[in-house]
Amino acid sequence: MTQCKTPLVSVVIPTLNEADYLEQALLSIGELNRLVECIVVDAGSVDRTRDIARRWQNVTLLTSEFPGRARQMNIGGRVARGDILLFLHADCCLPDNALDNVQQVLADKKCVGGSFCLGFAQRHWVLRLCSWCSRVNHPWTTYGDQAQFMRRDIFQVIGGFQDWPLMEDLEIQYRLRKHGHLIKIRRPVISSDRRYRRHGPLLHQLFNILLVVLYLLGVSPQRLARWYRPQCHGETGNAARHEA
Repeated sequence: MTQCKTPLVSVVIPTLNEADYLEQALLSIGELNRLVECIVVDAGSVDRTRDIARRWQNVTLLTSEFPGRARQMNIGGRVARGDILLFLHADCCLPDNALDNVQQVLADKKCVGGSFCLGFAQRHWVLRLCSWCSRVNHPWTTYGDQAQFMRRDIFQVIGGFQDWPLMEDLEIQYRLRKHGHLIKIRRPVISSDRRYRRHGPLLHQLFNILLVVLYLLGVSPQRLARWYRPQCHGETGNAARHEA
């Protein structure tokens, strides 16, 4: 009996001034070997982000000429060698054995991708509500900080992420679902709460909901990004410059 080859997983991490978080994200991936590769796509960090990536022997460091999470993820996805692509935000940590979970899910040929649930280390009722909602397998409750993953061949067929400043993580799910099922793994990716600190968790989440509603009503991601930037002004890392 011929033994099936374990699919190679490629983890793509877009970065911009993520020195405070990148190390923990890389540690959460687990052992990097011939079956797992990690690609960090940096967009001009001026802190220690690039130095941290270089310290990891099996991490490939690429550079994006311009910042933009969708653009950076596409750069990483196009050079990745894995049968499976997993896109991880630099301020998020995967649960234990996450890549094994992904491979088990994609063993079903009807499944083309999926994501994890969302969790936070910090305790707040709004964050707990966000975590609970993230368990629902629907585009409106699934975003990039939940470590979206997909088959590389499908990623290539659909052309990757839309090069948008916002909502690329929501939009790609509709195109993926035309090719098969998306699965929500009921284990949490632990995300930083930095985006919720400036105005508080409740106001920030209400603003997030407003952005999604406006997008679904037809407001362009470019216009939404212009509204999003002032809300994030003064934050460090990717929160202000990278997500918008």
